[in-house]
Amino acid sequence: MCDNCACQAAKPATAATASGREFAVAGMTCSSCAAKVDAAVRGVAGVADVDVDVAAGRITITGDVNEAAIAAAVVGAGYRISEA
Repeated sequence: MCDNCACQAAKPATAATASGREFAVAGMTCSSCAAKVDAAVRGVAGVADVDVDVAAGRITITGDVNEAAIAAAVVGAGYRISEA
């Protein structure tokens, strides 16, 4: 069970492959966490693509990235963010 979002999903092992701006995201532990962060970041204007790597605790974002808006989206989804 995921400690953050209380789902029953197992922790996935994925890898970031997209090139772009990387950020560290603390608190993601499962695929539901990843989906929540992905949806929040995709809702930010200018974001072209998001790759979420739960195992590494990182997101990679391509597009015209507004760091403050990205941070607000991730924090609003319930996670902590810092530049990787």
